[in-house]
Amino acid sequence: MAMTTAERQRAFRRRQTDRITTLERENARLRADLAGVLAEAERLAAQQCRHPAAAVDSGTCRACGTDLW
Repeated sequence: MAMTTAERQRAFRRRQTDRITTLERENARLRADLAGVLAEAERLAAQQCRHPAAAVDSGTCRACGTDLW
């Protein structure tokens, strides 16, 4: 039996909703991964900072945020 136009439209909307839900779930996962990676990158950058004179302002390194005095 052939689908009616209304049935085809409902199926199309359901597929769109499923795709959007899948993309939102993947987006949330990727954002969580990115947050972890960024935190690790900041931690590594702070460890590698040699506090160049140009980065020091009022006793705080602008590159890594460390209090120097």
